[in-house]
Amino acid sequence: MTETQPPSTYDSRIALLHQYRDAILKWFNGDYGPEGKAGLRSRINRSTKAAESAVKQAGCMVSMTIAPPPAVGGTVAQNINPFTSVLEDFWGRSVIPTVADMCDQAIGVYENLRDETGLVSISHRESIDISSAIERSLRPAFRSAPPAAEKDVQDQLEIILNALGVAFTREQDTAPVGARAFKPDFVIEELDLAIEVKLAKPGHSESKIQEELAADIAAYRTRWRHIIFVVYDLGVIADPDRMRRENMRHFGVSVLIIKH
Repeated sequence: MTETQPPSTYDSRIALLHQYRDAILKWFNGDYGPEGKAGLRSRINRSTKAAESAVKQAGCMVSMTIAPPPAVGGTVAQNINPFTSVLEDFWGRSVIPTVADMCDQAIGVYENLRDETGLVSISHRESIDISSAIERSLRPAFRSAPPAAEKDVQDQLEIILNALGVAFTREQDTAPVGARAFKPDFVIEELDLAIEVKLAKPGHSESKIQEELAADIAAYRTRWRHIIFVVYDLGVIADPDRMRRENMRHFGVSVLIIKH
């Protein structure tokens, strides 16, 4: 199931995201223009929720974790929604470059949808809600200790899906490719959605995980229209934002990276 809109709707989202990206970059560069600092701030605030919604619906939303410099110390800001803090700095670091990147990615998604290239699709609303619930709930499930095996993450994800009240199967459906049958961890048939879990830990490197993602994508795409990968990271993924961006750009799939 995909969200289909008339081309004019995609054009309006593209225009919104262009305007919002340009406005936050002006703020970042201290270029307030004729409207002044207060006027630019007001314009950004009025557009933030709409831009956030457009980015989420395009599947390009990422959260951030920002740590203070070692010499300063203090609390790590975890799972920040950058849109809610777009005008704030964390220890001298702005979230605006990350938000601008998300806007660019979303613009690309809507341009492909408008032009009907067939390269990108966006999920129905429920799959967006599922992604948000996973990002919100999975890490707290391992507050006392990190997962020892992939099955631990799968078990917690099953609890989250049950709490959402969605109908799913676990490790039952397969996508046969040649002599091999690929079996996603979860399938939500109503949304034409497969969910696959990966545990990134020493011995299971970032490059190995990316190889597995590529193989799974090729197989799952033969049967399911939408795919979400959930990667629980125990310190292996060096650049989570890059992994998310590249998999969205090259494959059009959502990769949720949950840092322990």
